[in-house]
Amino acid sequence: MEPIYPRLPRVPLRDRSRVVDFLAEDLCSVDLDRIADKLWWMSKQDSRSISPLHRQLVKRRTIIITEDPKLHLVWIHDRVFIKPLPRYITSHTFWQDYLCGDDKESHLGRVHRAALGFVRTYAHLIKHESDLRIAQDPGLCLVPPGITWEQFCNFASAFAEIRDRDVSPRYAFGEIRLTRLNLYAPLLLGRSHFQRVEYQYGPYFARFYGPLLFFIGITSVVLSAFQICVAVLQPEGGSFLLNLAFWFCVVVVVVFVLVFAILWWAWVWKIAKEWRFAIRDRLCLLEEGRVH
Repeated sequence: MEPIYPRLPRVPLRDRSRVVDFLAEDLCSVDLDRIADKLWWMSKQDSRSISPLHRQLVKRRTIIITEDPKLHLVWIHDRVFIKPLPRYITSHTFWQDYLCGDDKESHLGRVHRAALGFVRTYAHLIKHESDLRIAQDPGLCLVPPGITWEQFCNFASAFAEIRDRDVSPRYAFGEIRLTRLNLYAPLLLGRSHFQRVEYQYGPYFARFYGPLLFFIGITSVVLSAFQICVAVLQPEGGSFLLNLAFWFCVVVVVVFVLVFAILWWAWVWKIAKEWRFAIRDRLCLLEEGRVH
């Protein structure tokens, strides 16, 4: 019987071009490689910035299985997307026959670099035996069952020291926030989003309700206070009670304006702080010659 491609029975191993095309689809993240020189805007430029699986649970993140390579190690809120380790990628013979290429810029060379980067992420995801147990949980199956801790250590040790220049540009980074990717997608990819996470109108519009209600509430309080102030200033009052009401309204307006200003400044400060860190990290890497 003719040998067939692991996990894809319709692609025979003898058809090398089809195997390489499938590997490119299964391992290469075209979008992230395309904008890799801008990923430092939204993520720390450190390939080791990957939390092991047990830390993902400590952070209360739900591990979501994905077969899309562009979503591997992308996270949003309490979810992180992880692509399972394909069975074929644990085979030394398969690496020799289908994943090794001399020309880094060739089609096979790009697949080879993507495979190296992808496997290297597992050296960071699984650092303890408890991580391997999580990875082999029947509900996840991130790593093929039957692989022992000693076998995985031997396998991962060959990839842990791979340099960034030997992997796909995307894998010079670790985890990436999906909210940032979606924010910059119109600018960098010419699309409205990098990856949709809501497919119903209700949840899509619900994310706008909080900011809108906050704005409406602040506006309503300020306008009501102004209305009372105007009424108090009518030339029919002047008593202590009216003066008290007037100054109380003034205090309410000032307090709410200050609250709004503080929240707005806190938001701007957080963004500025993140950009300051990203730019400083980028300049340090440029000085060290680790990026171009």
